[in-house]
Amino acid sequence: MRAIAVLIALLVLSPVAFAQSGFDPHDLNGYWETVTSPGRLNTLGSNRPPMTAWGKGKFSKVKTGADGKQLSTGVYPEKKDWNDPLLWCDPPGFPRIMWLPRPPAMRFFQTADEVFQFFDYGRTWRDIWTDGRKLSEDAEPRWYGYSTGNWDGNTFVVTSAGFMENSWLDDYGSPHSDEMRVEERYRRVDRDHVELVMTVYDSKTYTAPWVGEPKRFTLVDKPPRSKSKDVGENMCVWSQVGVKPNNK
Repeated sequence: MRAIAVLIALLVLSPVAFAQSGFDPHDLNGYWETVTSPGRLNTLGSNRPPMTAWGKGKFSKVKTGADGKQLSTGVYPEKKDWNDPLLWCDPPGFPRIMWLPRPPAMRFFQTADEVFQFFDYGRTWRDIWTDGRKLSEDAEPRWYGYSTGNWDGNTFVVTSAGFMENSWLDDYGSPHSDEMRVEERYRRVDRDHVELVMTVYDSKTYTAPWVGEPKRFTLVDKPPRSKSKDVGENMCVWSQVGVKPNNK
């Protein structure tokens, strides 16, 4: 009877607690945009670990115009020399889509068994399964990987694997292998902000895990691009960018 009484009290007090704080820390639903700051690098963080011999070999082939200082192989002034996969409309992949130069809108939609993460860029979404399944060891490689999620207290933890190694991790060509695993930790710190800490594990490419700097996202009640709070349709197509497959 005492246990039942405690449970009833918690159920009664929970709405009061939510009303006082103004948000439910387990509710990520909404339309979020990156909080940017001057000089911010478009990547996990400036603390990229040293690369393995395999990683250095792959990185040595990168040619880009993005100046990431210590993260870049060097800036190539002529765009015709660049080999960024985005130039021929390859998907940015994950996690690069999180910090493109034009920060993408991000929308979370939660269901009982799954969390959907929608992006403005490429009209793309991720399936984050919360039904208790484990990551598949033999899933076919994907641009955005295969993801599962669970709650650790008030932190939503997402683990992803099964990535294609074609994509870059950022604008500076930071490489990864198909053995990469990514952990994301989302925490709603108040009504209007979600904080993300991401870690990349890829021992084939890096000598240590790459622990990203905290990223903050702001809740947008009325996104400027749509009165209906819809995600935009920022598509990459050859007829618009003037790129053909054989330019690759």
